[in-house]
Amino acid sequence: MATVKYKVVKCDECDHSFKLKPKILKTEIVGESVERSYFCCPKCTHKFIVMYQDQEFKNNLNEMEQIRSKASELRVNDLRYVRLLNEYTRLQQRNLELSKQYKKIYGS
Repeated sequence: MATVKYKVVKCDECDHSFKLKPKILKTEIVGESVERSYFCCPKCTHKFIVMYQDQEFKNNLNEMEQIRSKASELRVNDLRYVRLLNEYTRLQQRNLELSKQYKKIYGS
């Protein structure tokens, strides 16, 4: 059985270091169809926002996963690979734009 290694993060507020395990990641609804994922420092409870997601964001993530799967079957110099890479980048940029919008609205 493989050992799972969790990322160690350091709180900006109290300098406490802790492992970022899935059980401390929380999700809350902050707007109509908008979810905010976050975690809190176990020592001082300072809140760290991980991301905002809406349905478009989730759909883009699903498409990106499908693109990764298709691209893994192609050679890098294949024109289809380049098209998939361009589409992946477009979706990734769109998700960054959405996240930036929601950070302005709901806070970072």
